[in-house]
Amino acid sequence: MKLNSIRWRLTLSYAAIALLTAFSLGLVLRTVLRSYYDTQEATYLQTRAIEIGSIASQLLEAKLPPKVIQDLSQSWSFVLQARVQVLDTAGHQVADSGIPSPQKVFFIASERPFEIPFGAAVTRPATKEESGTLSPKENQIFQIQVLRGDGPAGVAGQKDVIIFNRESVGVALPADVSMNGLLDPAASSPARRSSQVVEHPIVSPNGNLLGKVILSDGPAYGDEILNNVMNGWILAGIAAVLLAALAGWLVSTRIATPLTELTKITSQMSQGDLSARADVRSADEFGTLGRSFNEMAARVEETVGTLRSFVADAAHELHTPLTALQANIELARDEKKPAARTRYLARAHEQSQRLEVLVQSLLDLSRIEAAEAKSTFAPVDFTQLAREVGEQFASRAEQADRSFTMNIPGETLQVIGNDAQLKQVIINLLENALKFTPEDGWISLEVERSYDQVTLTVSDSGIGIPPEDLPHLFERFHRGRNASEYPGNGLGLAIVKAIVNAHRGNVAVQSEPMQGTSISVSLPIA
Repeated sequence: MKLNSIRWRLTLSYAAIALLTAFSLGLVLRTVLRSYYDTQEATYLQTRAIEIGSIASQLLEAKLPPKVIQDLSQSWSFVLQARVQVLDTAGHQVADSGIPSPQKVFFIASERPFEIPFGAAVTRPATKEESGTLSPKENQIFQIQVLRGDGPAGVAGQKDVIIFNRESVGVALPADVSMNGLLDPAASSPARRSSQVVEHPIVSPNGNLLGKVILSDGPAYGDEILNNVMNGWILAGIAAVLLAALAGWLVSTRIATPLTELTKITSQMSQGDLSARADVRSADEFGTLGRSFNEMAARVEETVGTLRSFVADAAHELHTPLTALQANIELARDEKKPAARTRYLARAHEQSQRLEVLVQSLLDLSRIEAAEAKSTFAPVDFTQLAREVGEQFASRAEQADRSFTMNIPGETLQVIGNDAQLKQVIINLLENALKFTPEDGWISLEVERSYDQVTLTVSDSGIGIPPEDLPHLFERFHRGRNASEYPGNGLGLAIVKAIVNAHRGNVAVQSEPMQGTSISVSLPIA
């Protein structure tokens, strides 16, 4: 199958649309998720910076050694899984935890206060002697208080201790820190770090600026989720493209099948089989196309058949006068007597005139059927036209000893059409009536209005038309069985019918042999 066929083009188009849609959705999804997690990371670091700033203010107020603050910053770093830097008011670095490595931090919950040296606070679990009766709790909030002395009352002494007591008053710090309770920092990959940097001032209880705390290189919580979402999006996008391509193939098959069948039918017609027709089964646009094609094919077949008949009839009609013309010319050429020669030449002239009328009638009929005159259609006063033709014909009827009457209303009845063609209709009908009506007979011309139509009726008392000839009355070259003795070429009524059809009108005939004929032409009023 060719790649430029409608099946492949539709299939590829569906796949391309699905690919663009999936790409757009993935891009929007990634942007939204990245923005959301960036905000979450910043919020997480900001909240932790506030908490550490409160603790650091107590540490700096207590003027603890830098090593103690350094150890605590590493503890905070382990807990928060972020880099913790503490700077003094001059901007000098007091402590820097560095980028944390993934490590489990142990915390304990106790029903009573106990002491743990600074260096042991986050590097090992408390012993049973240190912790007393343990009651571990998940996500337990511990409070830290920095004291100087040997006991919980803060009596001055030589040892620096941290007292973990759930009920003592101090600064709250989560034991198992996570971003909004969503993730465990220990689950974050150490190779993935947030680019967010948060600074928060360290202020003493009395409002003095002691320095600032900087949190950076926090856990990139969104990366893992974002990667999973993107991987899922890629798989979903591939599936969507494949499904879209399959849908495109099915749709294109449904579209291409009737077109392929129609192509086969047209090929049959092009090879001469004019009886070929499309198999119309659906009621959609393809069904409409198939029905239109069948109508066109029927019209073509009818036209070709008519043309063949026309050519055969025209050849026959032209052959007769041509033969007579040739015979009279040969007789005139060989005739020695002037009188006889003149008689033969006169007959030849009559045949040439007959040929001229026949050819002109054929040309008129072809022009009418080709709708060449429709471009010149204009309003025509039909009553005035009928009156003019009738008055011209009245003298001819009188000279031929036929009675002629007219009944034409005085009102103006306009139709849209060609003046010359409508005049030819009236003339042809009156010519036939005069030709087939014997002496002392009568002919009438009547025009009347009926609703939105104007009807012209030509009646006579002539020889009439046999019933078997009525169905073929308006066919080319057809002449009634009782009309063979009368001159004519059988095109007059065919021209009338063609002109009336071109003007969206109708022709009706009533006739009986030897009882006369009545032909009515109805045209829509403008």
